[in-house]
Formats: sequence, C-alpha cells, structure tokens
Amino acid sequence: MTVLELVIATGVALMAPILWAALGELITELSGTLNIGIEGVMIFAAFTTALVYQQTGNAGLAVTAAVASGVATGAALSVLYIRIGTDQIVTGIVFTAIALGIATVLAESLLGGARTASLPAVRIPLLSNIPVVGSVLFAHNLLVYSAILAVPCVAYLVRRTWFGLHLRAAGQYPLVVETAGLNVRALRSVALVLGCVMVAMGGATLILSTASTFQPGSTGGRGFIALAVVVLARWNPFAAILGALVFGLAQAFQFQAGQLPLVSSIPYDFVLMTPYLAAVAVVVVVQGSRYPAAVGVPYRSPGAARNT
Repeated sequence: MTVLELVIATGVALMAPILWAALGELITELSGTLNIGIEGVMIFAAFTTALVYQQTGNAGLAVTAAVASGVATGAALSVLYIRIGTDQIVTGIVFTAIALGIATVLAESLLGGARTASLPAVRIPLLSNIPVVGSVLFAHNLLVYSAILAVPCVAYLVRRTWFGLHLRAAGQYPLVVETAGLNVRALRSVALVLGCVMVAMGGATLILSTASTFQPGSTGGRGFIALAVVVLARWNPFAAILGALVFGLAQAFQFQAGQLPLVSSIPYDFVLMTPYLAAVAVVVVVQGSRYPAAVGVPYRSPGAARNT
C-alpha cells in the first residue's frame, strides 16, 4: 500500500467518529437545540467504552455501554437545555469541562493506561479485491461501515417521516408546532437524546477503531470539529460524509506527513494544527450557512408564561 493509499484508508477510519458525532448534532440542531457539549458526550462514551471493553473483552457490551452513556448524558443535557432553559453555549462548555475532569480522574484509577484491542477489519467480498480502491474503502471494521450506513437512515428520518417533519418544524417555528397540538419540549428532548446516542457511537468508534485506549486527549476536539462539519454540510446528512472525510484526511495526514517529501521538512507542531486550521477555514468559507431559525433559543410556551 502506497503512502497516499494509507493516508486515504486511515482518513476513512478517522472519519467515522466525526461522522457519527456530526449526524447526532445535525438531528439535535434541526430540532432547535445547539449542543456545544457534544465533546463532553463523546468523552464520556469513549471512557465508558474503554472501561467496559477492558473489563469484559466484549465489544458488543462496550458499544451498548456507550449507547447507555449517550442516553444518560442526553437526558441530563435535556433537563438543562430544554426544561430549565440554561444558556446552551455556556452550559455545553461547562459540561465538556466537567466530563473531561471526571473521565480523567476515573481513567487514572480504573484504566491505568491499559490498551484495548481494536475491532478487526471486515473485508467485503469482491469489493475489497478491487485494486487500490478495495483496500482503501472496503477493509474497515463494522463501526466504520455502520457510520456510513447511518447517513441514509438519518436522511430518511429527518426528511421522510412525520417525526422528521415535526422535528424540523420545532427548529424553525416552535409556536406553530405547539399550536398544532404538539409538545415542542418533548420533541427537542427526544432529538437531543437520539443525537447524544449517535455522538456516543462516535466515542465508541474512536476507541474500538483507532485510539485503542482512553487518554484525557483521546477525543482530540472531534466533537467541536463535528460542529463545523454540520455547518459545512448545511444540515445535509449526505454532505456530512464529505465534510467528515475532509477532517479525517486532515488527521490522517498528521500520521504520514514524515513520509511525504513535500512536507517532511515542516515542523511537526504545524502538521498537528492541520485539522483545526481546516475547521477554522470551514467556518470562514461557509458564512452563508443559516442555522434553523429557533436554534439555541429555549422555548417557553405562551400559555405557561401567562399562567406564571
């Protein structure tokens, strides 16, 4: 495998955690909630995955535990964001800081830096034998394939189902949704929990596909990168694949930069900045992207306000 093929294959693997997180955030934002705490959700899920897999050696149980952590963190954030109505940006930042602190302390006492085995690659028959393309695209583990398969599922959910219709309406015109007899807070809470579950899948994929262990910096800001991917994709699940792949390739470039003649002389510290420079560039380039009209604004029912 050439260096270029290795970069692309690694980029696809590194894309998966970002893609999971971006799809989860996309659902959450379409409902009208801005989850800046996405990085914290991923941290908790990554730690939970590493702990359960180390104790049991069962990848299925580890992923199930990660999903459970996503449900728990989603429920906690829904209370703060939606029920209490705290500032979503400030709350998300504080939640991430708390998650990092708790996970770091627990990891030192429970994990001790032990490594976990990565899931084996599953080569797709016939397709994996295609020269160049086969080894790059069709020789990954099940969690990577699942992230890609989740894209059309999310697209169908948000575009072709009654739940998706109500979800998007809650993010654009919440008062109209309530007038139609629906519960805006309930819709947003369900969307937030579902989104956090998908983010948690990203944390599990990170541990079982690439990181193989949990460290305080294991997530490496992938949750925040996923926020940029959602904006880059303009809340389109299919475009999110391309956005996540861009950042996955940027991260893969870090590992192989020393073998590329044109960049081998560049200081490694600058190479490490590549994914984050790409995130900044995305924010600058996609200034025309517009968030759903009611995103980030806690909803207060006019009837409830009158009663108080």
